[in-house]
Amino acid sequence: MTRVRSSLLPAAVAVLGAFALVVALLVRPGDAAPAAEAYVLLLGALGVGLLARATSRSFAPPSESWLAEPRRRPPRDRRVPELERLERELEMSMQSAFDTHYRLRPILREIAASRLGRSAVELDRPGSGAEELVGPDAWLLVRPDSHRPADHHAPGATLAEIERAVDALEALGR
Repeated sequence: MTRVRSSLLPAAVAVLGAFALVVALLVRPGDAAPAAEAYVLLLGALGVGLLARATSRSFAPPSESWLAEPRRRPPRDRRVPELERLERELEMSMQSAFDTHYRLRPILREIAASRLGRSAVELDRPGSGAEELVGPDAWLLVRPDSHRPADHHAPGATLAEIERAVDALEALGR
């Protein structure tokens, strides 16, 4: 629809509504109040429509929605879920002794058992020499006779302790 035609449309509707009002008054002169109210309602609707059109023209035209074209979005960095899980568990392990014992310790024990297994040494067997091979730093976290902490809210292992234990376990594989 052209711009001139679209601006004449509300005027044409208002004229047509006035014509309908006149016809209603001629046909039923006793119902003048409802007919006049209907005409005022029509003019109000036209006014709201014109106001909405004027307001919408004052804004920039709509841009393409990113929901419409999801393929255009830049790809997110995909991280390995297992790595994210390990990072969370490491952070929690540094917060409380409970998490150190129940989250970090099983992971380090699994690594230690695997590394010691290459040398035919069992982590959980007494007198197997696992303590000497693992070293004192890692042994504190992987020893089989470790009991759950009395205070679950006590501070967990520090990052330095964890780094020393991981370095000791990495040295087992060399």
